[in-house]
Amino acid sequence: MEVKLQVAQGNAKGREIPLPPTVFLIGRAIQCHLRPHDPLVSKLHCAIAQWAGKVVVRDLQSANGTYINDERITAEARIRDGDVLRVGSLTFTFRVKVEGEPDMPIPVVRRGDVRWLLESADDPPMPRTCDTGSFEKLDLPEEAEATGRCTLSAGQFLRDYLQKPLT
Repeated sequence: MEVKLQVAQGNAKGREIPLPPTVFLIGRAIQCHLRPHDPLVSKLHCAIAQWAGKVVVRDLQSANGTYINDERITAEARIRDGDVLRVGSLTFTFRVKVEGEPDMPIPVVRRGDVRWLLESADDPPMPRTCDTGSFEKLDLPEEAEATGRCTLSAGQFLRDYLQKPLT
Protein backbone atom coordinates (compact mmCIF):
# COMPACT_ATOMS: atom_id res chain seq x y z
CA MET A 1 0.00 0.00 0.00
CA GLU A 2 1.26 3.44 -0.93
CA VAL A 3 -0.19 6.41 0.95
CA LYS A 4 0.47 10.08 0.24
CA LEU A 5 -0.91 13.39 1.45
CA GLN A 6 -1.45 15.83 -1.41
CA VAL A 7 -1.50 19.52 -0.49
CA ALA A 8 -4.92 20.83 -1.55
CA GLN A 9 -4.36 24.60 -1.36
CA GLY A 10 -1.76 27.34 -1.06
CA ASN A 11 1.68 27.77 -2.63
CA ALA A 12 2.49 24.06 -2.39
CA LYS A 13 -0.82 22.94 -3.96
CA GLY A 14 -0.40 19.55 -5.65
CA ARG A 15 2.79 18.66 -3.76
CA GLU A 16 2.71 15.10 -2.41
CA ILE A 17 4.05 13.97 0.94
CA PRO A 18 4.75 10.21 1.02
CA LEU A 19 3.78 8.59 4.32
CA PRO A 20 5.75 5.81 6.02
CA PRO A 21 4.15 2.36 6.31
CA THR A 22 3.75 2.84 10.08
CA VAL A 23 2.75 6.04 11.88
CA PHE A 24 2.97 9.66 10.70
CA LEU A 25 2.51 12.46 13.25
CA ILE A 26 1.26 15.95 12.47
CA GLY A 27 1.80 18.72 14.99
CA ARG A 28 4.15 21.48 16.10
CA ALA A 29 6.22 19.27 18.47
CA ILE A 30 9.76 18.27 17.56
CA GLN A 31 8.87 14.55 17.30
CA CYS A 32 6.25 15.16 14.58
CA HIS A 33 6.97 14.32 10.97
CA LEU A 34 5.00 17.29 9.60
CA ARG A 35 5.44 20.47 11.67
CA PRO A 36 3.33 23.29 10.22
CA HIS A 37 3.88 26.83 11.47
CA ASP A 38 0.22 27.31 12.22
CA PRO A 39 -1.06 28.41 15.64
CA LEU A 40 -4.27 26.44 15.00
CA VAL A 41 -2.26 23.17 15.00
CA SER A 42 -1.64 21.56 18.39
CA LYS A 43 1.78 20.29 19.45
CA LEU A 44 0.54 16.72 18.91
CA HIS A 45 -2.43 17.21 16.62
CA CYS A 46 -3.13 13.90 14.85
CA ALA A 47 -1.60 10.62 13.75
CA ILE A 48 -1.98 8.73 10.50
CA ALA A 49 -1.39 5.00 10.77
CA GLN A 50 -1.27 2.12 8.33
CA TRP A 51 -1.99 -1.39 9.58
CA ALA A 52 -3.78 -4.51 8.37
CA GLY A 53 -4.39 -3.00 4.95
CA LYS A 54 -6.13 0.06 6.40
CA VAL A 55 -5.27 3.73 6.77
CA VAL A 56 -6.66 5.52 9.82
CA VAL A 57 -6.42 9.03 11.24
CA ARG A 58 -6.58 9.54 14.99
CA ASP A 59 -7.11 12.91 16.61
CA LEU A 60 -4.67 13.34 19.50
CA GLN A 61 -7.00 15.53 21.58
CA SER A 62 -6.13 18.59 19.54
CA ALA A 63 -7.54 21.94 20.63
CA ASN A 64 -9.04 22.86 17.24
CA GLY A 65 -9.92 19.40 15.97
CA THR A 66 -9.04 17.13 13.10
CA TYR A 67 -11.50 16.99 10.22
CA ILE A 68 -12.05 14.28 7.60
CA ASN A 69 -14.31 15.35 4.73
CA ASP A 70 -15.43 18.36 6.81
CA GLU A 71 -16.53 16.20 9.77
CA ARG A 72 -14.70 16.51 13.06
CA ILE A 73 -13.37 13.21 14.32
CA THR A 74 -13.19 12.60 18.04
CA ALA A 75 -11.23 9.38 17.99
CA GLU A 76 -10.27 7.47 14.86
CA ALA A 77 -11.53 7.46 11.26
CA ARG A 78 -10.78 5.06 8.43
CA ILE A 79 -9.41 6.70 5.30
CA ARG A 80 -10.01 5.96 1.64
CA ASP A 81 -8.47 7.40 -1.50
CA GLY A 82 -9.73 10.96 -2.11
CA ASP A 83 -10.69 11.71 1.50
CA VAL A 84 -9.84 15.24 2.64
CA LEU A 85 -7.92 15.93 5.86
CA ARG A 86 -8.05 19.36 7.49
CA VAL A 87 -5.63 20.22 10.28
CA GLY A 88 -5.69 23.84 11.42
CA SER A 89 -5.74 25.95 8.26
CA LEU A 90 -4.09 23.19 6.17
CA THR A 91 -6.02 20.92 3.81
CA PHE A 92 -4.73 17.69 2.29
CA THR A 93 -6.19 15.02 0.02
CA PHE A 94 -5.32 11.39 0.68
CA ARG A 95 -3.89 9.42 -2.22
CA VAL A 96 -4.12 5.73 -1.33
CA LYS A 97 -2.85 3.21 -3.85
CA VAL A 98 -3.68 -0.37 -2.87
CA GLU A 99 -1.83 -3.31 -4.34
CA GLY A 100 -4.25 -6.22 -4.75
CA GLU A 101 -7.71 -6.20 -3.19
CA PRO A 102 -8.40 -3.29 -0.83
CA ASP A 103 -10.90 -5.09 1.40
CA MET A 104 -10.45 -8.83 1.57
CA PRO A 105 -13.82 -10.53 2.02
CA ILE A 106 -14.26 -12.77 5.05
CA PRO A 107 -14.19 -16.34 3.77
CA VAL A 108 -17.31 -18.39 4.42
CA VAL A 109 -16.72 -21.91 5.71
CA ARG A 110 -19.27 -24.40 4.45
CA ARG A 111 -19.93 -27.84 5.90
CA GLY A 112 -18.67 -29.46 2.71
CA ASP A 113 -15.33 -27.67 3.07
CA VAL A 114 -14.73 -29.18 6.53
CA ARG A 115 -16.62 -32.46 6.11
CA TRP A 116 -13.32 -34.34 6.48
CA LEU A 117 -12.90 -32.85 9.93
CA LEU A 118 -16.51 -33.27 10.99
CA GLU A 119 -16.58 -36.95 9.97
CA SER A 120 -13.15 -37.83 11.34
CA ALA A 121 -12.68 -39.76 14.54
CA ASP A 122 -11.81 -37.54 17.46
CA ASP A 123 -8.31 -36.29 16.97
CA PRO A 124 -5.86 -35.79 19.84
CA PRO A 125 -7.32 -33.29 22.31
CA MET A 126 -6.08 -29.76 22.37
CA PRO A 127 -5.56 -28.16 25.79
CA ARG A 128 -7.85 -25.23 26.38
CA THR A 129 -8.66 -23.03 29.33
CA CYS A 130 -12.33 -23.48 30.18
CA ASP A 131 -13.11 -19.83 30.66
CA THR A 132 -11.15 -17.72 28.20
CA GLY A 133 -13.13 -14.55 28.59
CA SER A 134 -13.25 -14.05 24.84
CA PHE A 135 -15.37 -17.07 23.92
CA GLU A 136 -18.62 -18.36 25.32
CA LYS A 137 -18.12 -20.78 28.18
CA LEU A 138 -18.13 -24.31 26.82
CA ASP A 139 -20.41 -27.07 28.13
CA LEU A 140 -17.82 -29.29 29.79
CA PRO A 141 -17.72 -32.16 32.26
CA GLU A 142 -17.82 -31.17 35.94
CA GLU A 143 -14.22 -32.29 36.57
CA ALA A 144 -13.01 -29.89 33.87
CA GLU A 145 -15.00 -27.07 35.47
CA ALA A 146 -13.45 -27.84 38.86
CA THR A 147 -9.84 -27.85 37.62
CA GLY A 148 -10.21 -24.91 35.29
CA ARG A 149 -8.59 -26.90 32.47
CA CYS A 150 -10.22 -29.05 29.87
CA THR A 151 -9.42 -30.93 26.71
CA LEU A 152 -11.46 -30.74 23.59
CA SER A 153 -10.70 -32.08 20.13
CA ALA A 154 -10.73 -29.61 17.24
CA GLY A 155 -13.25 -31.80 15.41
CA GLN A 156 -15.61 -31.90 18.39
CA PHE A 157 -15.31 -28.15 18.91
CA LEU A 158 -16.22 -27.56 15.25
CA ARG A 159 -19.16 -30.01 15.39
CA ASP A 160 -20.51 -28.29 18.52
CA TYR A 161 -20.02 -24.85 16.96
CA LEU A 162 -21.85 -25.73 13.75
CA GLN A 163 -24.82 -27.14 15.69
CA LYS A 164 -25.41 -23.84 17.47
CA PRO A 165 -28.17 -21.71 15.93
CA LEU A 166 -27.15 -18.42 14.35
CA THR A 167 -28.13 -15.40 16.42
